[in-house]
Amino acid sequence: MKIKIGAALAALCIAGSASAATITIVNNDGPGEGFNDTTPVSPLASNPGTTLGAQRLFVFQTAANQWGARLNSSVEIRVRAAFNPLTCSGTSAVLGSAGAVSVFRDFPNAPRPQTWYSVALANAIAGTDLNGTGASQEEINSQFNVDIDNGTCLTGVAGWYYGTNPTLDPPPANRTALLPVVFHELAHGLGFQTFTSTTTGALFNGFPDAWTRFLADAPTQTTWLAMTSDAQRQASAISDPNLVWVGPNVTADKTSFLGNSPAFIVTSPTNIAGSFAAQAASFGPAVPAGGVSGEVVAALPELACTALTNPTAVAGKIALVDRGTCNFTVKVANAQAAGAIAVVVANNAATGLPGMGGSEPTIAIPSYGVSQALGTSIRGALAGGTVNGTLGFSAELAGTNRGFVRMNAPNPVQPGSSVSHFTTDAFPNLLMEPSLTGTIFDQVDLTIALFRDLGWTDTAPPGIYVFGDGFEP
Repeated sequence: MKIKIGAALAALCIAGSASAATITIVNNDGPGEGFNDTTPVSPLASNPGTTLGAQRLFVFQTAANQWGARLNSSVEIRVRAAFNPLTCSGTSAVLGSAGAVSVFRDFPNAPRPQTWYSVALANAIAGTDLNGTGASQEEINSQFNVDIDNGTCLTGVAGWYYGTNPTLDPPPANRTALLPVVFHELAHGLGFQTFTSTTTGALFNGFPDAWTRFLADAPTQTTWLAMTSDAQRQASAISDPNLVWVGPNVTADKTSFLGNSPAFIVTSPTNIAGSFAAQAASFGPAVPAGGVSGEVVAALPELACTALTNPTAVAGKIALVDRGTCNFTVKVANAQAAGAIAVVVANNAATGLPGMGGSEPTIAIPSYGVSQALGTSIRGALAGGTVNGTLGFSAELAGTNRGFVRMNAPNPVQPGSSVSHFTTDAFPNLLMEPSLTGTIFDQVDLTIALFRDLGWTDTAPPGIYVFGDGFEP
């Protein structure tokens, strides 16, 4: 049985044939726009296109070829793609969106009865084109934000970056790499999405999808399939950190891609000692396995947006600064200039952790973001004595709960983001988190493991995992 899907369902603010899949990009842009933009550009070492449109298409087909080389399907997968204006502002933007055009259940060779599968996966399992043949029969619909190149959103971002090899063409700090966005969105179209309503918990047309069978509540390990009401699934969709993926492949492979959670460990004084959640910076060196320990000293001025006025006190110590006014990179650079060995940035909001994003190649010390409450506690303790701490790691794998990988389940629900992504707390970052990070380029990490759970087969030999460093030849 086939059902058409209206709009793309997932956005970024991932026994059939044994042959590699052919994934074809179908240009859905009009004359002079998107893939057909004739604006001259200089070719890159990893992208030979000489027009803006040609470079865009090269990136898309590169991503399609990479996915096609890894997944097995005897049926061509057609991807309708276009560049359009999408939601954006000076601080955030929808980079792209994609989803399956249709879903099928009870088709030949279906692994489970009365279960929806995205059309590309259903075709691969059935070994035949369930969606029909012809130029209008695409399996995936996608669109990407042309305004990234128009300079009308994301302050400080000059446009998309069209390199396909970060070694040959390192992405500039002021551009957003397109390739990982296309990898991400193609994964959604290939099946990295649920068709169960994240706002009501209702099963699509009364039947579960393959995704729903592996979503579960961590404390009870009750799957969405076993839940007896829409209300239970609705509550689970906003239950962070308790929504997890219980598929055997993701569960088995999580240690290959996830490390221990960043944590700031206060060792003294005893009245505030403990291990506290932290956000690692996307810039500067990574915190070594043994951590970085030292005395914590409050930087002056507290925001550290200008040169520190107490460099003697900060030198050789961990500098505590507050979030706000200037970029994280500016704060850490000023502390580094004063001789700090590391930096802790306390949040300026009552909940959450500082994002710690940015890029600055001259930064040579590590930094963490911590909660406002922890920053307040440390400042209170400093008023009466000495504080010592360590930029280190917790005992639990980042982004997991009770041994299972967590899914994105914020409250309130975020349509297009909730449930159909991994948690943002994963560390290192994963391709299929809801927001793109600069640490991702061609890595596919746990995406392949999740695809295996859903029913995809791939080109890796049995028992061999070859995706740890992205798409290796």
